[in-house]
Amino acid sequence: MEVAVICIGNEYQLDDGFGPAGARHLLEHFVFPKNVRVLDRAVMGYAIIPDLMACDAAVVVDAFDGTGAAPGTVLSIDANDLAISNEMMSLHQVRFADVLSSAQFMGARCKTGRCFGVQVVDLGAGALERGLSEPVAAAVKPCAEEVARYLRDELGCEVRRA
Repeated sequence: MEVAVICIGNEYQLDDGFGPAGARHLLEHFVFPKNVRVLDRAVMGYAIIPDLMACDAAVVVDAFDGTGAAPGTVLSIDANDLAISNEMMSLHQVRFADVLSSAQFMGARCKTGRCFGVQVVDLGAGALERGLSEPVAAAVKPCAEEVARYLRDELGCEVRRA
């Protein structure tokens, strides 16, 4: 089984940089088998369809807003659960569930998706500012731990600490 861990976000939009921070943490602190690729992508959108075409399962790491959770709260959401929501939880214009559905329509091998993320504090209001807020920065490690645990326990991947 080929697995893509797709980390979404813009490091120049404060807490939106959570995905890239997650990618760095995963790559620095874990060793992944050859069938697991950790990818740093700038935005959620149809540009990740090639990633979905090349995997059997996808794990997305992203910043969330409007969840009702306290800032810095780590969340784990099935892609199908996002599909039934009328509200956008991702900070991006396109939901992962929409992209996954489009990729499947196009014949993607990817049949399952899970989203891990954190409730944000500050997005910088369009300013080019780097740096995660304190609660969001503190959530990087626990979120990465959840991703590694999911890969091991749910997808059977041999993930180990570096």
